[in-house]
Amino acid sequence: MTRRPPANADEDTLIMRRLRADRPPGKRRTALRSPSTWLGLAMLAILLGGVAAWVLHGLGPPSVQPIVAVAPAAQQPAPAQQQAPPQQQALLPPQPPAPRVTDARLAEIDGLRHSGAAVYRLVENPRILLVDFPTLAEQGRAMNRLAALIEKNGMPHDRVLSEPEMTLAVPNPDTYYLAHDYAATSLARFFSLAAAEAQPLNRQESDLLALLVGAGVIERAGAGYVATTPEMAVVTLVQAGTSGVPAGELVDASLRDTMLRHEVSHGEFFTNPAYRAHCERFWRERMSEAERALFRSFLAGNGYDPANETLMINEMQAYLMHTPDPRAFSAALLHVTPEKLADLRRRFMNPQPPTPLLGGKAPSGG
Repeated sequence: MTRRPPANADEDTLIMRRLRADRPPGKRRTALRSPSTWLGLAMLAILLGGVAAWVLHGLGPPSVQPIVAVAPAAQQPAPAQQQAPPQQQALLPPQPPAPRVTDARLAEIDGLRHSGAAVYRLVENPRILLVDFPTLAEQGRAMNRLAALIEKNGMPHDRVLSEPEMTLAVPNPDTYYLAHDYAATSLARFFSLAAAEAQPLNRQESDLLALLVGAGVIERAGAGYVATTPEMAVVTLVQAGTSGVPAGELVDASLRDTMLRHEVSHGEFFTNPAYRAHCERFWRERMSEAERALFRSFLAGNGYDPANETLMINEMQAYLMHTPDPRAFSAALLHVTPEKLADLRRRFMNPQPPTPLLGGKAPSGG
């Protein structure tokens, strides 16, 4: 006989096996006709029922366990497979590696050489992140659409240009800018607009985004990005020896040094409120309208948007005080005498600007 599960806690039921068909028929009829056999079975059933009732009464009702359907061991998925189906895993974006950021002083960065892009955090002002690209082409692929959106004259400042549009607008992308500088809010705006407009990023822009998020310059917020607090700045330049500048020149050591100091001064303007206030007072209170017009004309000739007053102030301080190479800035390029340029610089230094770049105090945050 076989046992089937009890219908309830008080039942202990046995299922009789069917008699085998090959058993002799005479013996089957004899067993069915015998009264003594039936009487014995009845008494045995009564006895067994009483014993079972006594045992069940003593043990109490069995506890009810929840029913859990368990698949056979051979069909159980491995723990790693239970985390996400293969289709979902294929859709998950790869996690970018944490960027390697090296703390370095301005003088150290100037002389460092490398084959790929390098990222530095300025010791004099840790809120300035500097990306040193290997070539002008790599820098342009990463930064040119940012420049078009944020500050380039004659470009739309309310949307991100597509790459085909940039190709038409910029015949020589390598020299669109020789170096770049942006506050974190501008960087967040560019990547937020690109996401909202479904503008695909190229490889260099994607790498830049991973760097900015990984280094804590910007962070994800809803469908876009915002600058972290306190706000940081990102500046870029290229390695000395890079070809492609106008007139067949190279980015030599002198030009690289000028680019480095010029761009870092922009980072100081973005992140050092005291220095920024000094520059704004000089522009508005200590320069004449004619002097401001000279700088607007010079900067517009270099592709900067003259309608952006903050951009004019920022570029004025960078060219006036932090651009020593005469190929990039000089009295002749500003259309003034050397004496006039020297006077502008003297006035800028009185009182002492609150920045370590010009011998003043280091930024105190804020």
